[in-house]
Amino acid sequence: TTPIRMRDVYEKWMNALPRTKDSIASCGYALALFEKQFPNYPIAQLKGTDGHKFRNWLLTECQTTKTARDKLVWVKSLLRFATFDLGLLPVNPWNSLKIESRPTNLRTPWTKTALDKLFSHEIWQEGTLPTSKKSGGIAAYWVPLLGLHTGARCSELCQLEKKDIQVIEGVHVFSITDAGDDQRVKTFAGKRIIPIHSKLIELGFLEFVKSQREGSLWTHLNKREDRAGGFFSAYFGELRKKLGIPQSIVFHSFRHTVRSELAKTMVQEKTIDLLLGHESSGSVGAKVYTHVPVQTLKDTIEKLNFELKIEPIFKKLK
Repeated sequence: TTPIRMRDVYEKWMNALPRTKDSIASCGYALALFEKQFPNYPIAQLKGTDGHKFRNWLLTECQTTKTARDKLVWVKSLLRFATFDLGLLPVNPWNSLKIESRPTNLRTPWTKTALDKLFSHEIWQEGTLPTSKKSGGIAAYWVPLLGLHTGARCSELCQLEKKDIQVIEGVHVFSITDAGDDQRVKTFAGKRIIPIHSKLIELGFLEFVKSQREGSLWTHLNKREDRAGGFFSAYFGELRKKLGIPQSIVFHSFRHTVRSELAKTMVQEKTIDLLLGHESSGSVGAKVYTHVPVQTLKDTIEKLNFELKIEPIFKKLK
């Protein structure tokens, strides 16, 4: 019989369950690297020593330890599939193999200089929206502003629907939820409400929401596979680079910025965690049952003041 090779396992893995294009491509690339080291190698002959050889090669071939780790994880997942799903191996010979990832590009909060560079762009000064399909039209104007004044994740903001803009206890809020078909939150704590900052209201956000149809707030923002924010994140990265904003400052840095700014005003850590959707320390009861009044959250979010000069150009962006 013809020996089973990793390429055969990959073909079966692709067809076993629905896979996203990104997953198939990422796994396929890792497989190609494996085949560079082990061309036409029967998987039944793979040993732990081969894994160490491959790991060491990845560490010299890849630019970062994170990239090397990701490639190793994909190859290990194929071996795990071959072992447990296909029954082709008695044990996964590379099961204990690991690469510790060392951060090479620490995310830092936005500086005043970087914020000025970003929001001096014609998007926020003239209402000129980018033509890139990844930018999502009017999302290019609102999503970064929302990120700066909420600390919410890019994906959380890009999946917002009209019904997620609510009034609770007399306060306009964002409801971050996984209730919609395509909505997700990272953790249990991710389901939360965030009061809408007065700066956003001043710029016409509530009028914008009112003008939208039911469903997604961003009708021109496409999903990347099933991920809200995938395309927008790529677009924002290109814009940041074009404006000469340091590589360590990314969309996710808005979260660090909000936490840092609120911490400066002596806001309780628990309240900041509630707003950002971070797990708080303490007992389960304290996490689940402790209620912070919405007005307290509103007062907290209003402590953010970035003194940005932005035109309220909602009418131009309809």
